Amino acid sequence: MAVSWAMGDLYGYKARYAVESWQEEPSLPDLIVIDEAIADADRALSWESENPEYHELKARALYYKALVKGVDDLGKAYLVSAKQSHDSAAQLRPQWPYTWANMALMKAYLAEFDDEFHQALLNAVQYGPWERSVHLTIAHIGAMSWTSLSAEQKSIIAANVSRGLKHNYKGIAFNLDAYKRRNLICAYMHRDENQQRFCR
Repeated sequence: MAVSWAMGDLYGYKARYAVESWQEEPSLPDLIVIDEAIADADRALSWESENPEYHELKARALYYKALVKGVDDLGKAYLVSAKQSHDSAAQLRPQWPYTWANMALMKAYLAEFDDEFHQALLNAVQYGPWERSVHLTIAHIGAMSWTSLSAEQKSIIAANVSRGLKHNYKGIAFNLDAYKRRNLICAYMHRDENQQRFCR
């Protein structure tokens, strides 16, 4: 068992280092680098298949591959695979908000606005109400999917945006303005100092 943990951690560290380094880059990584990270995540899982972090890392690498391939084209298959890996991670670690937020994001890209999407959104907010990464991911979901959301989902996202403004104003604003959704989401936000500043 100790050997399995050690080998899993060896490959898991390589995948984690790669994925985290991509977040700091202004452009998307090369496909070769992405495939190496996916392979490392698979190797880590071959040693420790019940480790939710390795499933999450594989999902995030698959998401980058989908972005490079084009989410409306060849990348869709990788979004489906990423969703499945997020689901595996969620089964193993059901109170991890980042997994639920990322699951909702994959389903939003796939236009799967079903009960599973709604529950993932609720879980992300419930388990990570003050997590910066969750705020950004949910703001992204709201911005790209606003016209497909129910009134309840819009209210959930608006409340999340309001919380996120206190900790990451620029990041939230960037996500919403990229899709020209600021005014629409402002209409669902409770009036307070942050709302007035953001919606002015």
